[in-house]
Formats: sequence, C-alpha cells, structure tokens
Amino acid sequence: MSSMKRKRMMSSLNYDRFKVLHSETIMFCQIIEGDLKWIYDFMHKGDPAETRSKIANYTLVQIVNKLKELDNSDTKPCISASDYNFLSQMTEKRNYWYHQCYRDFLYEDSWLFSKDYEKVCNKLQKDHDRLDIVKIKLKR
Repeated sequence: MSSMKRKRMMSSLNYDRFKVLHSETIMFCQIIEGDLKWIYDFMHKGDPAETRSKIANYTLVQIVNKLKELDNSDTKPCISASDYNFLSQMTEKRNYWYHQCYRDFLYEDSWLFSKDYEKVCNKLQKDHDRLDIVKIKLKR
C-alpha cells in the first residue's frame, strides 16, 4: 500500500465508524422532523389530535413548508428566515444521506482508500455534528 493511500485511510473514517455516523445522522433527521411536527402542532389553532393526525405522514420538506407558511401567516414569525433556510438545506442533506452517499464511493476500486470515500467521510462528520447540535437545540 502506498504511503498516500495509507495517509488517506488514516484521515477517513473506518467503515464501521462510517456506518454508525451515517445511522446517527439519519436518526437526527428523523428526530428533527418529529420535533418540527410537534412545533407545528403547538402553533396550529384547532384540535391538536386532529392536527397531529393530519400531519403524521408529512415528509420533512412538507412539514418545513407548512410550518414556515403557518409561522409567517402573521407579522411575528417565531423562526427566523435563516433557520428556515437551514431547514431547507437539511432536507437536501437528509436526501443525500438517505439516497446517494454510498453511490458516491462504493463503485470505486479499493473504495475504502479512495478520495471519494474520504470526501464523503468528511461531509458525513460535518453534517452529523451540525445536525446533532440542531437536534439538541430543538429539544430545549
């Protein structure tokens, strides 16, 4: 193994750690989605049980859009425009981790040592840590 490949492997996550971080990242997205549904339910006027039933199957994109629409229906939104921008970006990140990330490196020969795997590992670590912070903040 070349020294460059060895160095790259050391800067990338081992595959077991990758799978843990990937799983946790998806979990964070699901928790955030659930918390956004509770926030929408709290802000929505009317029967809470009926509202929860209505939004139970909303996707992350749908609940972000509905929450933004409801929140901006008066002149005093509770959530900032930059936070809504982040939530929109989060839906893109979530879709990447659900549907694309493995395809970005698994077709490479010796993928564990590839630049593509290293790139995905770095992106995963960054997204994982940022979503963990958002998840914690929403719980407060």
